[in-house]
Amino acid sequence: MIKINLLPVRAAKKREFGRQQVLLFALVLVLAGIGNFFWYSKVDSELSQLDQQIARTKAEIAQLEKTIGEVKSIKEDKKALEDKLKILDTLKKGRTGPVKVMDELATIIPQRVWLNEYTEVGGGVTLVGQAQSYEDLSAFSKKLKASVHFTNITIKRASQRGDGVVDWTITCTASYSA
Repeated sequence: MIKINLLPVRAAKKREFGRQQVLLFALVLVLAGIGNFFWYSKVDSELSQLDQQIARTKAEIAQLEKTIGEVKSIKEDKKALEDKLKILDTLKKGRTGPVKVMDELATIIPQRVWLNEYTEVGGGVTLVGQAQSYEDLSAFSKKLKASVHFTNITIKRASQRGDGVVDWTITCTASYSA
């Protein structure tokens, strides 16, 4: 019987199998490296997009904060203008109020009553004058009480002189807003 030594073939097959395994291992490493490269590129691209989105959002926030600052400034300006308008309205009322009060006083004063002095301090008015008689002073007092511009009418002093003329003093409160 013939004997064939198969050892060199087995050794050659083992070497060939070893080379194939090394080649397969190298191929797996190369594919893993390429896969890692693509995965890294994808993650890096997503990170770049997120960084850009963050930058845009920060820019929008800065723009909105600028707009908010402008709105606050406008609100402050609006409030200042409203305050000025209120002051102007008060001044207008103050300007026309005394005119209305004096017009009312001129309208209600009877023919035989004379006003010598008109003094106002803080809305309190003191009227000093003369009347032909007590009846004339009474008529004037009633008209003052019926007026919308005068309240709290009080006759402080009324005295008749020898010639029949009545000297009088009336205190009241003047309302310019009526």
